[in-house]
Amino acid sequence: MTTAAGFRAIVGQHQPIRLLKSFIRNGTLPHALLFSGDDGVGKKMTATAFAMACNCLALKSTIRQRPHLDAVDACGNCAPCRKIAGNQHPDIIRVAPHASVIRIAQIRALLQTLTLKPNEADRRVVILSEAQAMNPEAGNALLKVLEEPPDRTLLVLTARQRSDLLPTVVSRCRHIRFSPLCAADLKQLLETTGGVEAQTASTVAALCGGSYTRAQKQVDSRWLSRRDWIINALCGLMTNSGVPEIRAWLTWSEMLAGKKDLIEESLEIITMGLRDMLVVGSDPRRVLNQDRLEALAATAGQFSQTQLIGRIDAVELALTALRANTNARLTLDAMVLRMAGTCF
Repeated sequence: MTTAAGFRAIVGQHQPIRLLKSFIRNGTLPHALLFSGDDGVGKKMTATAFAMACNCLALKSTIRQRPHLDAVDACGNCAPCRKIAGNQHPDIIRVAPHASVIRIAQIRALLQTLTLKPNEADRRVVILSEAQAMNPEAGNALLKVLEEPPDRTLLVLTARQRSDLLPTVVSRCRHIRFSPLCAADLKQLLETTGGVEAQTASTVAALCGGSYTRAQKQVDSRWLSRRDWIINALCGLMTNSGVPEIRAWLTWSEMLAGKKDLIEESLEIITMGLRDMLVVGSDPRRVLNQDRLEALAATAGQFSQTQLIGRIDAVELALTALRANTNARLTLDAMVLRMAGTCF
């Protein structure tokens, strides 16, 4: 997220960083850690910073003096730090999904590697990213190393939420929860690291749900244009009085289905707009689409909370069905008919 090295490069995760620094300073490192949280909040970056701090030569020379937590960080300049930052250290092992899955063959290969002693590191660190992508066989195979951790080896698993993992895996890890980033931090990151114009950065920071990865995607003018089109269409369709314009709703369904690779993203934008309509009357500051506040408020004023929640439920049903590989056009047609009011 920044060009700095080590923990000081991590934005907005003060509690997780403080806990990791305490482990290092006090010599109480758990053999396995689970970092959970949304994509794009700094989990993998923190895992790398942790590996650096565990092997930094400069920090090693001062850690016995029990420095203040602020001073517990990798120097970024010694040979281990440079190798880890450059993804060139032989004892920092990274495992990630192949084609969206972590298979048992990958875990078996990892276990074979861990039978050998570390090449040069004080602490060998295994970073297993997106651990929720492990199939059951892979998860069960990983239990072996979690139950009998090799000497001088630490495991860091990252996942969206711990409920996505086998309970037996979770129970053998020290769990650290990463929070969504606040809008102010995201705005600063977008401006300083991405060169994003201030107004665009402010808009995207409010929309991305605390994820820098999502913010980078949304800062694309094409995403913003699609968001504008969807919010405008949603407000326009919902504010038609009298008999619902079924043909107009079905035309919108056809247009949404025409961009197959963007359907889920489009439905997430619709949900976001409906959620804003729910909160705009009670607390306008909580509206994510602040630049569409007036239109959202005008639309929300025509519906009860029950009606708005019903439309959100319609979108959630469609998302669930699409993820089960149902026919996209039929699913979207059913969704818009519910949203038009024919099923309420």
